[in-house]
Amino acid sequence: MTGRLRSAVGIAFTYLFVGVAWIVVTDYVVLELVTDPQTSARLQTVKGWVFVGGSTCLVYALVRSNQRRHERTTARLEHALQQTSVLHRLLRHNLRNNCNVIRGNAELLEANDAVPAAVDPHLEEIKHQTDRLVELGSKTRCLRDAVLEGDEPVRRLDLTPAIDAVVASARDRYPEATIEIDRPETCSVRTTPKIERALRELLDNAVEHSERAAPTVRIAVRRTDEGVDIAVADDGPGLPEIERTVLENGIESPMIHSKGLGLWIVRTIVVQAGGSVELVEESRGTTVVLSLPD
Repeated sequence: MTGRLRSAVGIAFTYLFVGVAWIVVTDYVVLELVTDPQTSARLQTVKGWVFVGGSTCLVYALVRSNQRRHERTTARLEHALQQTSVLHRLLRHNLRNNCNVIRGNAELLEANDAVPAAVDPHLEEIKHQTDRLVELGSKTRCLRDAVLEGDEPVRRLDLTPAIDAVVASARDRYPEATIEIDRPETCSVRTTPKIERALRELLDNAVEHSERAAPTVRIAVRRTDEGVDIAVADDGPGLPEIERTVLENGIESPMIHSKGLGLWIVRTIVVQAGGSVELVEESRGTTVVLSLPD
């Protein structure tokens, strides 16, 4: 953005400088050398056309030079994006295969009667961590697609069926959790179908990071003057500061970063839909409010 602004300012000032210099110098020359009014008028017309032609060539040269620079930058970005896509597929494929091998060996050890019972908790942890790595690979693809596909065109959708489907799926995956829902019979708003994935990530995050054996999550949908607010409240320990920063601002640092990609996915989808994300810390738990414009 800064580079484009600098190029535009440079072109404008170059044109201004050349234009002012041409007018001042040529007017002075005409006034000093020509005394006949008719001849002076004709020369003024000629120098006007010369200025138009010259300035046209100058603007063309400047714009074309800037265009070539942008074309080279775009070509480099496309090449880097192609290499990144290949690398992403390779890493995700190998990660999934290697995790399956590790998990399979852990299950074989678990089924072996000769393995001491004391080893079982460690085998469970191995399987749990491999499952998390496979899930992380899946989420990287989701986030990559959301970013690279650009802003999906928004259209008017009824959120109620999407919310009901997300809640039903979460109840099946987390039977120990209580998921309460408060929503109108219909709730039409301009958004994208990806909002369903954002809600799923919020529910997963609320349940999986709870310290309670039977966590409770509440979803409340309210229509506002600007659109629709979807509040997802949990009774967990609250979000760490870095996770709050990611969700609200989408900012990380090289040394401090989010532990997962779920909140990145949530923020990316909501922002692309033209909405915003707000966090409300409660005495026990966190409420994430997704605001979608009407």
